[in-house]
Amino acid sequence: MTSVEFLRAGERFIGFKAKGHTGFAPAGQDIVCAGVSTLVQTAVLGLQELVGLDPQIQQQQKQGVLNCRIPAVVDPKKLEQSDLILNLMYLGLKQIAQEYQKFVQVSVKEVQKDEI
Repeated sequence: MTSVEFLRAGERFIGFKAKGHTGFAPAGQDIVCAGVSTLVQTAVLGLQELVGLDPQIQQQQKQGVLNCRIPAVVDPKKLEQSDLILNLMYLGLKQIAQEYQKFVQVSVKEVQKDEI
């Protein structure tokens, strides 16, 4: 199973932790994994290329881990833009999780800004 935990401080998403493999189908044929991976990687790319952030990224490919956090000090406009990208990712993953409940889990964890 793949689990994605979104981190939220107040009303804004500030990052996420994705881990695991969906196990829906063999590697190379797993459409659920492909959908989740596409949303996760596109969100990171959007934060970097469209918003101009340098998010803190931790990745362990074999374990299927990708953690992403917005830097603690970000101007309000970039914080708003990053929240929009992460909200879009959240909506897409929630849709996949509704259809493939045994393979994808999405949750939200409230955190304090000093936990970033």
